[in-house]
Amino acid sequence: MSKRPGGILAVYQYLDNLVDAMKAVQARPDCAGHEVFSPTSYHEIEEALDMGPSPVRWFTLSGALTGTVTGFGLALWLDYDWPQVVGGKLAGLYSVPAYVVIGFELTILFGGLMTILGMLVMGRLPNPKQRILDPRFTDDRFGIFVPNASLDSEQARLLKQFGAEEIRIIESK
Repeated sequence: MSKRPGGILAVYQYLDNLVDAMKAVQARPDCAGHEVFSPTSYHEIEEALDMGPSPVRWFTLSGALTGTVTGFGLALWLDYDWPQVVGGKLAGLYSVPAYVVIGFELTILFGGLMTILGMLVMGRLPNPKQRILDPRFTDDRFGIFVPNASLDSEQARLLKQFGAEEIRIIESK
């Protein structure tokens, strides 16, 4: 199990309430280390986190460039190794237009595979050590976990003010 300090967990039914609470929690230094839970990704949550552009795009770019170089290199290498003289053209760079199809296909393949890998790496998935705080977060509810807070604290009142339908204590494990 992942070590997590104790704190409070606020459960929200509506995305708008969660986003408003996120903005308020981020502005407070006593809520440092908070975690947000969602059944799926929402652009509103990403914008509220203000994390900037996703680093997954660099995985995609590196995969696509590797695919392009591999496709052209593979076709060129094969053409030099086993030349097929067609229409009097010599092997090698004279046949580059024929390599575009192989280069394009491997660009798409490697870019797509690296995007999937990037999403898994940057999302730290799968994470078997992550404990589930509330099974409703995988279905239809949203949540904010604030570490080192109690039910009668200012953080709990703030979360309730933004429409939390439930706030409960989470023991450290």
